[in-house]
Parts: sequence; C-alpha cells; structure tokens
Amino acid sequence: MDRVRRIRLAGTPGEEQGPMTAAVDCDFVLAHLTLPHLLPPAFISVAAGAGYQGVSIRLIPANPLTERQLPMFGASSLLAETLAQMNATGIYVNDIEVLKVEPRVNMSELERVLETAARLRARNLVVVVADDVETRIAENLRSVADLTAAYGLRTCLECMVYMGVKTIEQGARIIAQTDRTDIGLVIDALHLDRAGEHPADVARLAAGQIAGVQLCDAGPRPDPTDLTAIMTEAREARLVPGRGLLPLTGLLRVIPAGVPVSLEVPVEGLIGEIPDVAIATLMRDSALEIMADC
Repeated sequence: MDRVRRIRLAGTPGEEQGPMTAAVDCDFVLAHLTLPHLLPPAFISVAAGAGYQGVSIRLIPANPLTERQLPMFGASSLLAETLAQMNATGIYVNDIEVLKVEPRVNMSELERVLETAARLRARNLVVVVADDVETRIAENLRSVADLTAAYGLRTCLECMVYMGVKTIEQGARIIAQTDRTDIGLVIDALHLDRAGEHPADVARLAAGQIAGVQLCDAGPRPDPTDLTAIMTEAREARLVPGRGLLPLTGLLRVIPAGVPVSLEVPVEGLIGEIPDVAIATLMRDSALEIMADC
C-alpha cells in the first residue's frame, strides 16, 4: 500500500496565537477518551478551539457500572445544545462509541442510539466484540451493519487484545465472512502493538478497509498475561504521541491519505493540570510533528 500523505507545517508547537497550523490531507478527530469528563457541547467547543475538524461522542458507555449514560435521546436538551454547538463551530461527529457485539445484540437499543447518531449526522459507529465464536460474531456484525447503514453510518470494528476480536488479521477475516464490503477497521496504535502486530500488518489491508487511525503513544508492553494492566493502560495511562515507544511514523506511512486521524490519548494526571483546550492542542500538534517526519 502506498501512502501519499503530505504535510506543510506553518507554525511551531506552543505558540500563543493558537494551535500549530499545517496543510494536511486528513481531518483530525478529538476522541472521547482524551477528555472524557466533558459533555458534548463543551467537548466540541474545545475541539474547535484546538484546530480539529471532528469529534467522537460516546453514546453507549463502555462500562455501564462506571460511566454515565448521556441523556442524548428523544427530546433531549443536551442533544439540542450539541447540535447548536456543531452548527456554530463546523465540527462534525466522526464516530459514535462504543457498541459491544455480544452473543445477543439488543437491536432495539441500538436503533435508539442510531436515531440520535443520525440526528448528529455522525459518519461511523465504532464496535468492539465481547464474544469468541467467529461465525456468530460475523452474523451479528452483519446484522449491526445492516441496521447501521439504514441510518447512514458505517460500521467500524476496533480490535483489542482483551476483547473477542484481538488482532486486525482476525478482524479482517471476520469482516470477510459477513459478505459486506462497507464494514471498516479502526486501527488503534496502542491496541495494534499490544496484540503483537506491526505497521506491516496494516499495510497488507486493502486501503478501503481502513476507516480511521487512533494515535497515542505508550511505554514498554505490559506482561501480556496481565489483562488488568493492559486495560488500565488503554483506558487511562497512554502517552502523548512521540513521547513513547510505539512506531507511529511507520504506522502513519501505511495509512492511506484522507483517512481521519483521531487523537485518543487518556494521559494519567494531565486533566486539571492544564486547560482542556491546551490538552487537545498538545495532542494535535504532537501528531503534526510526527506526520512531518513521514
């Protein structure tokens, strides 16, 4: 796969006049986990102030026991405020998070989410898998994609070593079993590495399979048998891009031009230390510095 991404920097990190500017051939997306404490209207405002084009919004809690369910359904004032902020800033919703494809998928609950996603003009639904039977995963993924497409969204599978679909190789194989050509893969730099995969594995994918890339950095791999440590790292202890050991330059070189670059960087202890917009700007500027070396 040839990568043709090009970048021209026109600023330096940390300038007081605003985020570093550049001519790039992709959109930047601010991911929910980078600033999970913000409600969508404030999140969108921060993204706009830091130079992003899109955001992800978590309409389905990844862990219902510890995460709040946002009141974003029906005649919701929060939904109305979110739409108003989108219109005021020009920020779009790149993806809705995060559907767990379990042995039985609650399709009526998914439809409620998709109704709101369509009102938000969202582009993608991100799914992960909590099942280990590939034939059943493929069947459920096909049903999810059928319904999601009816609301104008693309279904995008994210692979995680502590979930049912652990690698992009496995994810691509299961997607092929669905007989749908519109299901994409989200490539997360951390999950790719923790599953023992590399940019070369991404390069073997067809360009149209890659729906997005999520950037962050990290230190040495935890003990692969310590899933608690791996999950904790993924959810709250990543590093700013360029400050760790992940092969981010190599990854970006095999991501096709035009694929959105999402900054999903939950950094322990950073929130509250500097303003939210400064955190978002730091992540975007760090990604730009890496892209300049590609």
